[in-house]
Amino acid sequence: MKNKNCLRASFNDALNSKVATATLRILIEKDMPLPISRIAKEIGSNYVTVRKHITYLQKTNLVKSIDYGMRRLYKANMADGRIIAFKNFIQIWNNSEHKQT
Repeated sequence: MKNKNCLRASFNDALNSKVATATLRILIEKDMPLPISRIAKEIGSNYVTVRKHITYLQKTNLVKSIDYGMRRLYKANMADGRIIAFKNFIQIWNNSEHKQT
């Protein structure tokens, strides 16, 4: 995540981080708003690291936040074509894994 001031994530900046990629994958696969603590648990990371990556993903419009009472939840921005492309990639990847076993 070299250029934090850029509102448009480069491919490398967004997907070169294991935490950012795993965060997007979980948000896409779960298809529901999740708190940072749940995302961190799902991907085996810690709260502070996931929060840093969520902030970056929000700035690039890949993730949106939702206030739910006293909690803030996060979900993938399914209106963004990059998220749709990543979702399709995940589905194709998962389908090809099942076919080879």
